[in-house]
This record gives sequence, C-alpha cells and structure tokens, in this order.
Amino acid sequence: MRSFSSTPATTPWRRSARLRRIPLAWSRLGFSVKLAAIIAVAGVLIAIIPLSLASRDNRIQSTLRAADKAGIVANLIAGQQASLGSFAQGMSEELAAPLSAADDTTLKATLVRYSQVNSASDVVGVTGPLAAVAARGASVVAANDPLVVALSGDLGGRAGVVEGSAHTLWLLAVATVAGTHERAFIARPVDGAFLRALDGTIATTADPARIAVLRGDTIVAAGSAILDQSLAIGTGVSVAVSAVPAADGSAAVVDVGGREAGVDVRSLGSGFAVLVSTPVSEVSTLWQPLVILLGLIVVAMALIVLVVQTDLQRPLRRLDRAVAALPREEYDIPVPRVANDEIGRLASSFEEMRRQLRATIRATRARAAIATELNSPQQLPAALREVCTQLQASSDADSAFIVVEASDVMESFVVSAGSRLDVDAAAVLREEGPLGTAHRHRGPDALVLGAAPQSTEGRAGWRDVCVAPLRMGSDVLGVLGLTRADGGFTAGDVSLVSTSAEQVTLALERQRFIALVQRQASIDDLTGLHNHRFLIDHLGRQVALAERLNTPLALLVIDLDQFKRVNDTFGHPVGDSVLSAFASTLTKSIRRADLAARYGGEEFIVIMANTNAVDARRVAEKIRAAAEAMTVPIDADRSASITVSVGGAAYPEDTVSPAELLAIADSALYDAKHGGRNRVCMAGDDDALEAPSNVTSVVRPRRSAK
Repeated sequence: MRSFSSTPATTPWRRSARLRRIPLAWSRLGFSVKLAAIIAVAGVLIAIIPLSLASRDNRIQSTLRAADKAGIVANLIAGQQASLGSFAQGMSEELAAPLSAADDTTLKATLVRYSQVNSASDVVGVTGPLAAVAARGASVVAANDPLVVALSGDLGGRAGVVEGSAHTLWLLAVATVAGTHERAFIARPVDGAFLRALDGTIATTADPARIAVLRGDTIVAAGSAILDQSLAIGTGVSVAVSAVPAADGSAAVVDVGGREAGVDVRSLGSGFAVLVSTPVSEVSTLWQPLVILLGLIVVAMALIVLVVQTDLQRPLRRLDRAVAALPREEYDIPVPRVANDEIGRLASSFEEMRRQLRATIRATRARAAIATELNSPQQLPAALREVCTQLQASSDADSAFIVVEASDVMESFVVSAGSRLDVDAAAVLREEGPLGTAHRHRGPDALVLGAAPQSTEGRAGWRDVCVAPLRMGSDVLGVLGLTRADGGFTAGDVSLVSTSAEQVTLALERQRFIALVQRQASIDDLTGLHNHRFLIDHLGRQVALAERLNTPLALLVIDLDQFKRVNDTFGHPVGDSVLSAFASTLTKSIRRADLAARYGGEEFIVIMANTNAVDARRVAEKIRAAAEAMTVPIDADRSASITVSVGGAAYPEDTVSPAELLAIADSALYDAKHGGRNRVCMAGDDDALEAPSNVTSVVRPRRSAK
C-alpha cells in the first residue's frame, strides 16, 4: 500500500523550489517577451489605478467639503442665536419701565419699534404675570394667536431651536426683564428664506451644497433640500442619511436617489440637526481612452529605453560619469565596480576616495549650516530640528537626534530627523542604554555604542549609536547623536557629532541665560509670583483675546486685611514671610492656567480666562477661606494669621468695556474692605443684599478707572 505520510513534509520544499524557478524562467525569456509582458502590466495598471484613485479622492474631498460647510452653517446659526440673545437682552432692559408702570401703550409701542428693527418675519414679545403681548413687523399680534401661544408658553430653558404652531421651526432667544418675572423673547423663523441665506454663504457654482433641517429622520423646516431634491416638511430621509451621527467629524458618503453625496450632520439642540450635502464629483470618462492609449505608448517607449540602458549601456556610462565627475568636485555620484579585474579594483579605489572626500565636504558644510541655524532669529526647538536635519543629511545616518534635559528655565524636549524618536527625555537619560551612558560620560568626545535589544533605543529599532554629551563645564545639558540600523560610523562621523555637540551646547547655554534674565525681569523676588509689569501686559493680552473670541474673563483683586499691623507688631521680616506664605497659598487655590501676580505691597491679582462671574466668586471664596486658615510661625510660642478681602469683576457680565475691568474689580474690593473685611464682593449681581456667609454682592457706583 502506498503511504502519503511524507507529503506534508515535502510541500514547503516544493513551494520554495517553485519560487526559485520564477527568476530563472524570467531570465530565459527573450527580450521581446519581456517587453510585451511589461507593457501589458503597465497598461492594466494605467487603466485601473488612476480611475480608482480618482474616485476615492473625489469621495474623500466630498466628505471634507461637507464637514467644512456643516461647521460653517452651525457657526452661522450659533452666531445668529447669540445675536438674537443680545437683542433680547437689550429689549428686556427697555421693557422694564413700561412693565413696572403697567403702561400697556408704551409696552406695545416699544415692541413694535423693536420688531421693525429686524426682519419683518421676526416675532418679538413679552410674557409673564404682568403682560402677554407680541409684535411682528409693524403690527401687534393678539396674545391668543396660535404662533404667539406656541412661542411664549413656558419660556424657561427654551432658548434655541423650537417648534412653533403649524409645524413651523423658529430660532428663539429669551431674556428676563430686570426686576420682574416677565420674559422678553425674539423668534426668527427657520424657513426657506433662512436656509437660502445660509446656502448662499456656503454654496458655489462648482460646489452646489444644500441644507436641510431634521428631527430624527424627518424634515422639519421649509426650504430644506438634499442635493437637488427639495423636501417638504414631514418628508422622511433615507436610512443611510439618517444614520450619519450629529457629531463633529462624522461626514460620510451616502446614496441619495441613486447619486453619491457627501453628507455631514451637526446638532442644533432640542433634538434638531442641520444636514449639509454636497455632490461627489464624477470621474470623467470621455478623455480616458485617449489618455490611456498615449500613456501606454509613452510607458512602452520608456521601458524599452530602460531595458536597453540597464542591460547594455548603463554600467559603462556610470563608471565614466562617476570618474569624470571627481575633477569637477561632484562627489555624490558613486563609482561602480564594473568587473572583478584591474578595472574593477581601480573603480573600487576611486570609490573609496570619493566617499572620503564627500564625507569631509559634507561635514564642513554641515558645521557651517549648523552655526547658521543656531545663530538665526528663530525658536530654539526649531533651530535644533534643523540641526538634526543637517546632521542626518550630511552623514547619511538613519536618524539624528538631540535630547535636552529639563533645567530651572527650560522643559525637557526631544527633536529628531529621519526616524522619529518618541521617548521620555528625563527617563531615557537615566537608563543604562547608549543615551544614558553618554549622559554620564565624563569626557567631551563622542562615543560609538551598540543598543541592546531590551533597551529603549533597541526597541526603537536602533543598532549602532554615535552619541556625545552636551557638556558645559561640570553640567550635562543633554545628548546629541546619530543612529544606524546597520553599518558602523567613520572617524568623520565621530568628529562631526563631537563638534556639533559643542555648538549646540553653546546655543543651549545662551538660551538658558536669556530665559533666566527674562524670568528675573518678570518675577517678584519675594513671592515668586509675576510682578506688576508682567501682570499689566498679560491682562491686556487676555482682555483682547476674550473680546476677540467672545469668551468670559474674570479678575480678582485681593488685599491682606490690616497688614500694616503685622509689620508694626512683628516686624518687616515676619511681614515678608506672611506675604510669601500667602503667595504659596494663593497659587494652590487657583488653576494652573490662571495667573496670580503681586500688584504691589500686600495687594495681589488673579486673572482667570474663560471664567464667568459665578465661577470667579467660587474661586474667590476658596482663596479667602484658605487665607483665613493659614498661620505663619514666628517662634516657638507665637504665630501670625491673616484674613483677606477680595473684589471681583467679570467680562462681559459686569462691563462691556475691557479697559474698566480692573477699575470695577478694585471698586468691589473697596466695598469688601468697608463692609467689614475678610469677605468677597463681586460686582454686577442684581441681588445687592448681603449673603449669610462672607460673600457679599454689591451694585453701587464704580470708582473711576484712574
């Protein structure tokens, strides 16, 4: 009986034998057969690859356009909502007087006047226990009008996109009338005119984007459209379209009536969403046959020339070109070894000479380029990144890197060129690998080391490393080096790394000195906080940024209560200790992103970006409580304690003039001091009664900014 037990054992050998026969069979083919096969493969690639790549690129571009335009539409709607909110707030302030006086005539006239300011389709009104009236255009709308009832009913928390009567959609903004329980509102219809205005902003002739407003998978706004299909209210969208989530970065390509479209959906709140669609450009097919034919001809001719050059003429031309280039100082053209005879050995000698000359010239140019980069007026990390690029290019290494250790004025960082070096600078310099060894090296010269597979460098794919310490006297600021996965380093590479390390060390020391001088100029010596000059510059930048981005900004002015008594009782050294201790307490009581500064004497200021009045009050009370709990030991039997008064103001709640922010906060501090000290006073609240705690809200005339 025949046994087949040996078949599995011989299968890999047979497969390997077949693979070895492929190059042998190719070498036995004639020139014409090879050329025909190459042309056939090139023709197939030319016909298929460009079409698929063009189609894929069009789909990607469509989703990117849809995402960009959806973001624009969402921002425009948010901008209109914010504008309506400001409008409602301004209207509520003017309605306070006629509402309080029960002057119905003035109330209606005011509403009509505000209604005529905006679009004739907008509805403005006020509702509450005192009144229920609205206006549209130049007319007063009856309070029982279904639209007014739908818009004015239970306005609390309804600001945003809401549904009115008869399945209409409205953009609603609400504001409370000061001193009453009445709510003023303004509603703008989200209709065809609204969507056409948005569409006119994002659509172009080349990219006819369209807009639709949805709730779930149903159209809820007149004038909605997807691609060129206009959709009535109540129309359902396809499953593919409704499956696109209302989240940033969710654009997708979906099928819409047999056509592909890039679609992105952005949430408007309250269950509503805006959908932006843009067509996927079709790949034109009219010109493709001609282009493919011409491409085949060009490729066939190029391949014919390539085969002839490779098999017949290139070896001789390479040798002739490389040898002829040496007298012209063109050292980048290698000299091939064309044969294993006297001519071949001569070519090898020329090649060795060429490599040495090229290495020397590249190193000289690299040193000059590094000096230029380090002395150029650019940020140090960018300059060091260019240094790595010069080192990697001049030495033909796999990568070049610079690892800088943290210092008192500089964070640790890593820059590299070639393969990316993604390591923790502080950790890798303390390990036993090549970088740690060089960091502990006592001499200034570069070392050539091998990277163990289990080391951080070995896991990054390094094998050989040429590295030098960045030594300044007895201090080592970091390391600089080159890496190669295979092959060693020449004496020229070692010299280049050593001299480059010296240049980089001088640049780092210069940068450290400059940073130290700048820090000393902006830091208060006693407290370690920023000083008055830095505070004023920073406040100006933060106020300008808040005004440009329309974000809140809060400012706290803090004064140590009766600090003169501390100096008079215990002496100025103890007073200095109290100031220093409070500065430390203040820093621990705020966020890292907030700025604390010594304004002068015993007065401190905290600037909090993107913080409203409510949050600022909470931080101020935290600071007050922490100061009250603080004690400063004087000797074995005595200790000093303090309290602080805090005044605060917020932009834009308390002032629309950024220049008055500091003056208003200072005025609030004045109220806190005269209200009994050890308390927080915030400007801008409606409730002027003293709270049961030490937090007091004040509304009183402000002192001049002067």
